[in-house]
Amino acid sequence: MPDTAPNAMLDDRRERRRLPMIGLCLSALYVVGLVIYLFVQGQNPADLRLNELGDFLGGVASPLAFLWLVLGFFQQSREIRLSSRALHLQASELRASRERREAGDATSG
Repeated sequence: MPDTAPNAMLDDRRERRRLPMIGLCLSALYVVGLVIYLFVQGQNPADLRLNELGDFLGGVASPLAFLWLVLGFFQQSREIRLSSRALHLQASELRASRERREAGDATSG
């Protein structure tokens, strides 16, 4: 079992880094696509009036905010699943410990 513990820790680290990396890649892809779209259309957001600029930025940022909200939900779900698994393992260890103790008490008493 000592050989599997480091592998499990490495898998856990990789799994923890996966969602943020997906988010960063999708965010970068979105921003690059937006810049290309604006360049092809010949539009410059700096030419907009202040209220139009605010509307533009709100519209541009909302898909990114939703993406990170969904990724945070998946991350939290994963953490809850891991905590639940750890609690089940701890409960089974406590049960096994109690059974060993009761078996030891029965043989000595």
